[in-house]
Amino acid sequence: MRTFNPKPLNIKFVAQTLKAVIVTAILLISANSSLQAQIRPGMPRVRALLMERQLSEIKKNISIDSRDIPKFDHIYRNYITEVFELNALYEGLVPLETNMDQYSDTQIEENFIKQTDKSKRLLLIREKYFYEFKTIIKPKEIMKLYSIERQVLRQAQQEMRDRVGNRP
Repeated sequence: MRTFNPKPLNIKFVAQTLKAVIVTAILLISANSSLQAQIRPGMPRVRALLMERQLSEIKKNISIDSRDIPKFDHIYRNYITEVFELNALYEGLVPLETNMDQYSDTQIEENFIKQTDKSKRLLLIREKYFYEFKTIIKPKEIMKLYSIERQVLRQAQQEMRDRVGNRP
């Protein structure tokens, strides 16, 4: 009768495998919690996803030191949150390019004043964050950041129009 003689357990292999499993689990848990943290309370999911898409494109296309990425993320998230909050304050304004024949003179004047006020506030936010971004990246890269941001926003708006247009 033959006896079963198992090979001795390789402790190093088991330790490495266990370590890999634990590290993977920690990464998955932290990735999930960081994604949840990025969707700020009161910020609609679509806006949060847009912010993430803009941030991703910006980081791909501008020169930024890898050590400065966390600081950049923090500044950009604060910046875009302020911009979203400003837009929420002025939601429902009629674009100035719209045909205004259906509106009264007082409605047009009111809309114009609100649009102008919104534009001034947006400029102040951009100026404030320009100097914050400047601590991390060069002014040329900041201009590139604003350009990429607008480009991604236009693409997202076009996608939304296409989705609405393709509904039955």
